[in-house]
Amino acid sequence: MRKSAKKPLPILSLKRVHDIIIGPSWFYGDYIENHWIIPLDKYFDDPRMPQWNRPGIAPAMAQLHQWGGKWYGVFNDSDTQLFYYRKDVLTDPKWQAKFKAEYSYDLPVPPKTWQQVRDIAKFFHGKDWNGDGQADNGITMHLKVGGQGFAHFVALSAPFSISPSHSGDPTKIDRYHNVYWFDPETMKPLINSPGHVRALEFLMELSHYGSPAMLGWDLSTAWDDFLTGKAVMVFSWGDVGSLAEDPQRSAIRGKLGAAGIPCSEEWYDLETNKFITDAKNPNCVGNLMGASWHGVISSLSKNQDLAYHFLAWQATEPINFWNTAYGWTGVNPGAEWQFFPPRGKATIEDYTLAGYEVNDVKEFINAYEANIYNYPIMQTYLRIPGTPEYWEILDVHLSEAVTGQSSPQESLDRTAKDWEGITHRLGLENQLKIYQQAINYQKGAP
Repeated sequence: MRKSAKKPLPILSLKRVHDIIIGPSWFYGDYIENHWIIPLDKYFDDPRMPQWNRPGIAPAMAQLHQWGGKWYGVFNDSDTQLFYYRKDVLTDPKWQAKFKAEYSYDLPVPPKTWQQVRDIAKFFHGKDWNGDGQADNGITMHLKVGGQGFAHFVALSAPFSISPSHSGDPTKIDRYHNVYWFDPETMKPLINSPGHVRALEFLMELSHYGSPAMLGWDLSTAWDDFLTGKAVMVFSWGDVGSLAEDPQRSAIRGKLGAAGIPCSEEWYDLETNKFITDAKNPNCVGNLMGASWHGVISSLSKNQDLAYHFLAWQATEPINFWNTAYGWTGVNPGAEWQFFPPRGKATIEDYTLAGYEVNDVKEFINAYEANIYNYPIMQTYLRIPGTPEYWEILDVHLSEAVTGQSSPQESLDRTAKDWEGITHRLGLENQLKIYQQAINYQKGAP
């Protein structure tokens, strides 16, 4: 059983102490539980230190850098899964006419729901829509175990399995609403709920409208299927939006479409134990799926002031914008200086000077902004001890389903059982306490 350490535990090595850790946001449960990192609030008014714009960070992203009302992280990267498509293909009158003839509704540009995405992927798959004389793909995904394919499921399944609160505040987290991972009162896994199972069934259907090889594709290979012009659609991180402009990798510069992650026309309500179907008012759930890499400072560091000075300098607007816009670094936007007016203060020229095509960057940046600001509810982020292990188990069992080794229900039942084993091994009471803190759940709150 994991116990709270009264003194900081050694980090990485007994012989070498690292001052700074650039890590993913899901490590916070381990960081805080073991006293591995220090709060940073004492530096904010220190005249020796570079000043960075904390209020300018998207609130959804800013909370990933905090715990218990204190700041522990310094802003760098912002991850969310959004939706990309070939705008030139979906707006082609020839394909629009054929789609309407087959599906009896106008081809939506961009698609608003996963059900529309499915229709579009099915329609285009196997057709030579890029004119190279070969059949092309409707959608591309990376579904290889260890290839971050579980992130597809997490982002897609959110609007199938999360419902907004029926109170006056739709974002209020209670036992049945705005929860995704575990029951916040018992720590029972929710991953095998009917909403999650329906989402996995849907993901498996989507996988039939792309290359069969995607079952063994990692992240980069799936991206290239879209970037080289072989797939109409992909949903993934902000890297796709920037890599589409890289002349060494992309054949689709000037043809990019982007939008927020799709909604779902059906979803499961945990309180009523029923599915809700509403095509006119679909369920829309934003996500912060990914790492949102940023720096924290080791509690064992003997150079904490210098470490903070370096991280704060990196977080200043000119440096952080350069890291976002130049060199296809994988640092993604999440603050007002990276978005366009009226919310932000970046200009189109700021990006075209870095090599972006005008219409592509409008699509990409506006979609990214919408994805982290404009959704009525957001998927909670998992930040508890053992998060990488929970996710590895999910990844393995998802692969069993998509490769036909088990049914979606069996796959997610196995996931839930293994998750319970991890939770009990690490300590049920402690895991529940940290989970409640991580998602800001207060039992009995009005």
